[in-house]
Amino acid sequence: MNSNVRVALIILVLILVWFASGLLNSDSEGDDQSNGSQHNPSGGEKNQSMQHQQSADENVFTRVRTRWSEAEGYARQVIARGRTEANRQVTLRAEVSGKVVAVPVAKGQAVEAGEIICELAVEDRKQRVVEARAAVAKADIEYRGALKLKQQGYQSEVAIAQAKARLESAKADLSIKQLNFKNTKIVAPFDGFIDTRPVEVGDYMDRNNICAELVEINPLKVMAQLSEREIVQVSVGGSAQVRLSTGESVQGEVVYLSHLADPQTRTYNMEILLDNADFGLRAGVASQALVSADQLQAHRIPASLLALGDSGEVGIKVVDADDKVRFIKVTLVGDDGDGVWAIDLPQRIQLITVGQEYVSIGEQVIAEAEQPQS
Repeated sequence: MNSNVRVALIILVLILVWFASGLLNSDSEGDDQSNGSQHNPSGGEKNQSMQHQQSADENVFTRVRTRWSEAEGYARQVIARGRTEANRQVTLRAEVSGKVVAVPVAKGQAVEAGEIICELAVEDRKQRVVEARAAVAKADIEYRGALKLKQQGYQSEVAIAQAKARLESAKADLSIKQLNFKNTKIVAPFDGFIDTRPVEVGDYMDRNNICAELVEINPLKVMAQLSEREIVQVSVGGSAQVRLSTGESVQGEVVYLSHLADPQTRTYNMEILLDNADFGLRAGVASQALVSADQLQAHRIPASLLALGDSGEVGIKVVDADDKVRFIKVTLVGDDGDGVWAIDLPQRIQLITVGQEYVSIGEQVIAEAEQPQS
């Protein structure tokens, strides 16, 4: 056998051996897969395929952290600035002339309704009252006598009318003299404090001279102004939290809203009453009132999560039911320090709390629930 034939036989044997080794390896892999199928009858191939797909998705989609937010009741507040004032303030003046004989109440002292503030000399006013009573008694006797004469036919209708007129005139004169006598004592018309009292014992007072200034500071009144848009949001009877420049914070009630705007400022007056039973609050103090307005359904959202839309509108980014990012325009109605209150949102939203700056509108994401803080 020549050398060429031997080389050809050797090559043929090597090829057969190579093919035989390939078949053996294929049978071994088939047995392994068959054994694996017997150990996992639920379909290992499908699970492996899903795992590979999930792994691929995780590599493609951005992860964001979210939390669910539910709309809740929120009382919108209107902020108004003003000053405290006395609820009532009157100037007590003399209604008759006379010398001041007593000033029982000192300046700055608290008084009750009916208490004497200034007292004038009675002079002859008491005697005038006695004289007027006697005149009334005389006129009454004359009138009754005229009526008896009329029954006997000795008195005319004119005489009876004149007697009645004298009686009524005497009664009117008595009322005037009694009033003048009463007005020698100037009394407080309501409970309050004497703010000023410019007269002293011995002074002479003419009619309309000032005896004292009386102020009522319980309740205390807050006067503030509202704009055209704000006045329609509040109502009489609404609650208000008033913060005074002196540091106090007091709960009050809206008792008055004007119907006419100030022609210069185009604002409306609002009055709030504050309880001041201990007289700890003073009039003339600058104040800020937070007035409860209409009730709304709103979401409390951290201010850091607010974003700007393509047109510059304020909104937030959420994840919808298909795990896609959406931008929703919102209207801000309040700020309580813990976040802002926003309306124009669905009742329940999946708010993106972490990663919103890395995702775009319409992008598919992987939403992970935010873990509650311990």
